[in-house]
Amino acid sequence: PQDAPQTEAPRDGQQQEQEQEQEQEQEQKQEQEPEQSTSDVEEGSEAAAAAEEEQPVDFTILKDGTVNKGGNIVTEDGKVVGRVTEGVLKHIVGSKVDEEGKIWNTNGKVVGQAEPFPEDELKELLKESKPFESFPDAVVDKEGFVVSDGEQVGKVVEGELKVLRGKTVDPDGDILDKGGNVIGKAERWEPEAEPEAEPEPEIDQSILAGKRRVNKAGYLVDGNGAIWGRVVEGDAKRLVGRMSDKNGNILSESGDILGRAELVSEGEREGMKEGPFAELEGCTVAKDGTVVTPAGDIVGRLVKGDGKVLFGRPVDDDGDVVDKNGNVIGKAERWEPEEVERKKNPLSGRKVNRQGEVVDEDGNIIGKLTSGDLNVCIGKEIDDDGDVVDYKGVTVGHVSLLEDIPEEEAPPEETAEEREKREQAAEDKKIAIQMAACIEQCLDNIRPICKMITEKIDRAEATPEDERDEEALVQEVRPLIEEGGRILNECKGIIKGLDPTGKLAAKAKHATASREATPEEYHLADVLKELTGDVTTCIENAKKKLEGMPHAKKGLNPLWGLLNEPLFQILAAVGLLLSGVLNLVGRLLSGLGLGGLVDGLLGTLGLNRVLEGLGLGSFSKSL
Repeated sequence: PQDAPQTEAPRDGQQQEQEQEQEQEQEQKQEQEPEQSTSDVEEGSEAAAAAEEEQPVDFTILKDGTVNKGGNIVTEDGKVVGRVTEGVLKHIVGSKVDEEGKIWNTNGKVVGQAEPFPEDELKELLKESKPFESFPDAVVDKEGFVVSDGEQVGKVVEGELKVLRGKTVDPDGDILDKGGNVIGKAERWEPEAEPEAEPEPEIDQSILAGKRRVNKAGYLVDGNGAIWGRVVEGDAKRLVGRMSDKNGNILSESGDILGRAELVSEGEREGMKEGPFAELEGCTVAKDGTVVTPAGDIVGRLVKGDGKVLFGRPVDDDGDVVDKNGNVIGKAERWEPEEVERKKNPLSGRKVNRQGEVVDEDGNIIGKLTSGDLNVCIGKEIDDDGDVVDYKGVTVGHVSLLEDIPEEEAPPEETAEEREKREQAAEDKKIAIQMAACIEQCLDNIRPICKMITEKIDRAEATPEDERDEEALVQEVRPLIEEGGRILNECKGIIKGLDPTGKLAAKAKHATASREATPEEYHLADVLKELTGDVTTCIENAKKKLEGMPHAKKGLNPLWGLLNEPLFQILAAVGLLLSGVLNLVGRLLSGLGLGGLVDGLLGTLGLNRVLEGLGLGSFSKSL
């Protein structure tokens, strides 16, 4: 018994070792089983895939389909069943597909290939679209509408508007906060379109056809003038006299439509009733109660109201006189006063004779020409107003009856003094005209001489002293001075020749120099001022510039008297005949600043004393 456990122990150890080995074998088997199962699954899926690949695609669903612009194949009822896999889309749009997926053009050629959609893609394609998936930028506005690009596309149906304002709306219509929580809901909505106006029932315008013509007012009228329609399209002026068809079309002779007319209502067919003053614009009430036009013609009279109270108020087309508030305060009717028969002018129809007289049948003078040119009026007819008219109706004169012509008063007799003044004035005018003509001619001749003298002396002054030839200057200027003296002496002789005996000068001494100068004397004084100013200015300027040229000064200064002396003799001759003119010349020269210059020359030559001796000292004073 004591040995038994000892013998069992080894057996137990062996058993344990066997059990351990069995357990290891089982674990190995378990590890191998998953690998086998995994490989089996993989082999099964590959087999299934292979089976699927081996399963043929059914293209019959594409038969008679059409390629659309999206590159899909659609059936006749618009159902999408496939897509294009080969071919240029823009060239095959609208082409047909057969049961093998081939795309044929109209010429019977294969231009592409199509395939059916897989079932899962087709389901996704046909799945109903989300309400806002086409509006990725949809947001909630302040009024609770969902807007996209300014267009209302939905409205909020759940949530607080103040919180949701400005939030975006996802494709499902959910409005989310920043944390992604749904805080509102929107649904599609669009403003209701305005209901289309029901078409107006077509008006029967057949009554316009026939003998209805367009008048100048744009109405279609019948033969009695009754209005049936009006022109609504086209130029009424060009349509006058044309007719309309049963549809209101106004036609030309060739049948072309030129315009259109429409019927007028029953109330308009009588046309506008015109009041008695309808065609008379601007009529007013006169003090005597008559109604007058702006031209003063009487066209009516008051039948209600006081003319003095209503004076100046306008009269409307109906003859009513209204106040500012539109109340009728007077009434007028059309009326014209009876024309008073005018007595025929006894000169009417007669003609003016060569003596400017109008005679009756017996040769008695009954009228005379009182206005108009006799040469024009001779033989012309006289109208009812006594006007002499030519064959065109133009008034060329007027005649009056002898009894209407006042007797001409005899002109008062002229006294000897008045006659002498008149004769002296006429003589002075004549002399002034003659002297002005003479001096103007002298001025035209002397001006070029003075200009050449000035230019030559100026040129010599501008020449350097060592290059200046003073003798040549003297030789050039001396002939010019002599020519100028000759011109002035010739003018002096002509003026003195106007009064060779001194008779006119003796008369002029009795005429006052303070009387009003005539226009002729003013003109004479003006040309004399020009002559005096030109000559004296030329002399004075030349003298100043010769101061630096001693030889030329010695040779030319003695010659200036050839110009000075005849000039002042001309002044003296004019002054003797017209002393007032000489005073005018003095004032004109002073106005030009030449008074002192001329007075200095007079003093140098001693001519101022000569003028005083002739009684012309006022000339020096005027300078």
